[in-house]
Amino acid sequence: MRALQGGLRAALGASALATSGVAVVDADARPLFARRERTAFTPASTFKLLVGAAALSTLGPVFRFATTFESVADPHDGRVDGDLFLVGSGDPTLTRDDLRGGAGTVARDGVTEVRGALVADATAFSGPETNPAWDPGDLQYGYAAGTSALSLDQGTVEFHLVPTVPGAPARIRVLPPSDAVRVAGSIITAYTTLLTIQRDAGRNDFTVQGRVAAEQSFWRPVIDLPRYAAQVARAMLRERGVRVDGGVRTGVAPVAPLVLWRHRSPPVLAIVHQMFLHSNNHFAEQLLRAVGRTIGAGTESNGSRIERELLVRDAVPQTGLRIVDGSGLAAADRVAPITLATLLARAAAAPGGDAFVGTLPRVGIEGTVRDRKVRDALGRARAKSGHITGVNALAGYVRTRRHGRVAFAIIVNDPRADDPAVDAGINRALDLLARS
Repeated sequence: MRALQGGLRAALGASALATSGVAVVDADARPLFARRERTAFTPASTFKLLVGAAALSTLGPVFRFATTFESVADPHDGRVDGDLFLVGSGDPTLTRDDLRGGAGTVARDGVTEVRGALVADATAFSGPETNPAWDPGDLQYGYAAGTSALSLDQGTVEFHLVPTVPGAPARIRVLPPSDAVRVAGSIITAYTTLLTIQRDAGRNDFTVQGRVAAEQSFWRPVIDLPRYAAQVARAMLRERGVRVDGGVRTGVAPVAPLVLWRHRSPPVLAIVHQMFLHSNNHFAEQLLRAVGRTIGAGTESNGSRIERELLVRDAVPQTGLRIVDGSGLAAADRVAPITLATLLARAAAAPGGDAFVGTLPRVGIEGTVRDRKVRDALGRARAKSGHITGVNALAGYVRTRRHGRVAFAIIVNDPRADDPAVDAGINRALDLLARS
């Protein structure tokens, strides 16, 4: 054990690692190595471990979100007398293709006219779409899309650019097509690509400018997500010969509706795996509010309350814990390495623990940790990475040769966090653990 601790001290002593927080614990959450383990650091995306564990514990691994088209009564003579409701429950994975399938189902059932409005019901969640603690500079990018019980394509719209001839405007397709998004400006066909796609504050009006060399797509976040989804749905219904007479609005679906179409998401276990694999911020924020909904309103505060209660239940330290969001995008989030490492140890030891361990990507092989250069730890380590400005973090598991499976958390908060020496030191530490 002394040799292991000495090796870890050496590996984790280079560059900014010298002031990092580290916790390595065994399967029973007993410390094997610790340094500043109870200091609360900015965790970046390793914070997703909290919401992933909470979602699996409260919603359950087989839970599926539902999205529906509903009406008050049976359509007759090809008509829906009254409103058609598009109802969301927080599915983070809902796509335009899913919604297009719903519009097709309604049309195939013989509906040609909705005499009321298309009403978007996203009341399963509450609170602002965009977290006020996020850096305003992030809000123009898809990784900082908003949160809503009715969210389409992860809260984004696609701009598909097709070059024509040099010097002439490229073709711009907005996908999915609808009346919701308006575009001004142009992008010129050129031999290099340099462009901007900027959304106006408070509106889904975008200004494009610059140049493009090859066919490609860019995704930008939209706002007023329920209304946007309903506007897209209305366009899809129109394409299939279903006229909506009353426009689009938001509201609340009837208590005892007739369901015309129901779409179910993948199970939560699969959603958590994808969230960890690709570090998907939107999935994390949606899951946090879905967890909160289990005790009332689907809010960030209720979600964070559940996270804290689960930590108390499992005797996980909470020193300095500050929960601002679900994704770790907020620089104001705080967590101690011992909190993450203990949480991981408890999750692995709980019923279904092997499934939780399996949701994390394999280091050096896949996901956001595929580029880590490990040798002994290859195939023996699974982890969640975290990166924002000044933060480099990694937390997960290593299957050792003599100490069983250990859980670890390493968090660097330093302007030098992305120095090559930092990643090299972390990789050496994982190899040391795998050999131990």
